[in-house]
Amino acid sequence: MTPPATALTESITRQLDQLSAHLSQAGPQQAAQILKQVLDAEDGILGRLTALVGTGTYVTKHHAQRGVFPAEMWLALGRTANTLHDLALDLDERQEVFEEITSRHSLTTASPAATQANPLVARGRHR
Repeated sequence: MTPPATALTESITRQLDQLSAHLSQAGPQQAAQILKQVLDAEDGILGRLTALVGTGTYVTKHHAQRGVFPAEMWLALGRTANTLHDLALDLDERQEVFEEITSRHSLTTASPAATQANPLVARGRHR
């Protein structure tokens, strides 16, 4: 029998794979909606993952103090939690982009912006 935590982890992993596949096929508005929810610093997947890694930091600290986990694992998880937190805050500051895209009434594939030079390509040429 699979332990409950292992089964839960496997289920979440499968669901994330499904969400990734769905995102790869989504149109602009639906992609913006998915990303808005995923990247939410508090309630989104990124926020919850950050909290999970933070919990892992506390757990490994406790076990490292008892000599079960190496201290390097605790420190690495702490750095990871801090990095995820900083990334989540950085992305959270840009949530209005997703809001603006999801609120548009319709997006066409041949919009005027699409016929202009791609800003990512243009920026890449200048560097």
